[in-house]
Amino acid sequence: MTQSTAPVLLAYDGSESSATAIAVAGRLLPGREALVCHVGSDDLGREERTAAAGGQLAEVAGFSAKPLPVHDERHPWRALLQVAEQHHASLIVAGAHGTSGVRRALLGSVSTGLVHHSRLPVLVVPTSADRNDTNGPLLLCYDGSDSAKRAIAMAGELFDPQPAIVFHFWESWIAEAPALASLSRAVEGMATELDEIGEDLSSKVTGDGVELAEQAGFDATGLSERAVGPGWMAVREAANRHECAAIVIGSRGLTGVSAALGSVSNGCVHNSHRPVLVVPSEEDE
Repeated sequence: MTQSTAPVLLAYDGSESSATAIAVAGRLLPGREALVCHVGSDDLGREERTAAAGGQLAEVAGFSAKPLPVHDERHPWRALLQVAEQHHASLIVAGAHGTSGVRRALLGSVSTGLVHHSRLPVLVVPTSADRNDTNGPLLLCYDGSDSAKRAIAMAGELFDPQPAIVFHFWESWIAEAPALASLSRAVEGMATELDEIGEDLSSKVTGDGVELAEQAGFDATGLSERAVGPGWMAVREAANRHECAAIVIGSRGLTGVSAALGSVSNGCVHNSHRPVLVVPSEEDE
């Protein structure tokens, strides 16, 4: 698949978190053009200096970077979205948290605002991410939905061809069996049968995802597992176990029928120590 040539928008506020995000993004997206955007409402000179410092970091990280100071009184995530659309960016990169106190809350709210409202993919890099730990495969979350298919396709446009694991998790009825057994042995037996069906279906869904990932340019393998606990935890543990460079997941919206995968993407963003690329569904555009 042809890689996107549109620039990457790097959000930078002078914090260690945003510096880490730039460094990690440079290893995940080598050689790309980038706009380093600092949004502020103080004085333009300070904003220009901060954006220039971020531009230097981006150059060191391997980007062909241009600083872009923005003076705006609105919440930073709104300004960042507007700038990204104006410059036809391919994705937005943001740190998950600032360094401390108010700054942590501010940048955390920026990344949350971007994930919830962006029409573009958003790469959220946690402060705890290892700047040098980007050599593993990508973890492509897949559940057969249009949102997941779009996420894999977009990842193929954004990342260079590389190894990837297509991950699908299924939830066990047996886990509920102890509570159900008091009602009926037949119910417990039914739970076992449903688990067997769930495992077979998960394997098929995973295989379909592998085909899509290969079409997108990845060297893909499949991984189907029973989830123990929340879905985001299954994703996080799989990414950690396989030392994945980043997690790719569709947002699938955050309300209504689509809330299930939305909760998984939210959980990954807020709890993963690895970068998470959240790709909005077409309905969000």
